[in-house]
Amino acid sequence: MIDVIVTGDVLKTIAKALVALVSEARFHFKDEGMHSRAVDPANVAMVIVDVPSESFEAYSAEEDVIGVDVNRIYDISKTIKSKELVEIKVEESTMTIKFGSVQYSVQLIDPSAIRKEPKVPNLELPAKIVMDAGEFKKVIQAADKISDHVVFRSDDTGFYIEAEGDVDKIEFHMSESELIEFNKASARSMFSVEYLKEFVKIAGSGDILTIYLGTNYPVRLIFDVCDGKAKVEYILAPRIEE
Repeated sequence: MIDVIVTGDVLKTIAKALVALVSEARFHFKDEGMHSRAVDPANVAMVIVDVPSESFEAYSAEEDVIGVDVNRIYDISKTIKSKELVEIKVEESTMTIKFGSVQYSVQLIDPSAIRKEPKVPNLELPAKIVMDAGEFKKVIQAADKISDHVVFRSDDTGFYIEAEGDVDKIEFHMSESELIEFNKASARSMFSVEYLKEFVKIAGSGDILTIYLGTNYPVRLIFDVCDGKAKVEYILAPRIEE
């Protein structure tokens, strides 16, 4: 049996992170907490969600794997206030979500009917950039207005995000002194804005983003969200430049 209590912002963030790529996912409940990972149908991006047991207000869970309709969970979570306590119980094939005087009963999905979970690739990426996730969100939203792709690059002068449309272009630059952490390594890759604009929906001002970047390699975007209670990682394949 699974019986946990979590704040509304954590539940909403988990659901929002997954629904960016998939409609169904497996939730693994273990002693150390809840874990989920999935890859989008086009095999372009992966999402990995971790919520340690100490991030729950209460956590009682036998080791188990459940199949969840994340669209349904996300729809429910929209009505929950950020700091509202949410009790989640799983018994047999039903998940009960209770907050305030409201209780939902949601039918679970057979985990074996959900697409097989991906292996996490072992990526050796030279550049490490740590920054405010809210700043990253703003520049991706701005880039979306002029182009369908962006270039991430870094060198000893700082970290850059560049987008160029038919008539407009954007350059975002943060130097080492403006970043939380930066190792000055050189890297450059191009990525789809379509994916990135979905990823940044989980980010708020004060959240921390760690970026691992290479040259024409996938990027790792690791968001520490909900005051550090949850970690969401996206791995996105590059668009190879002509």
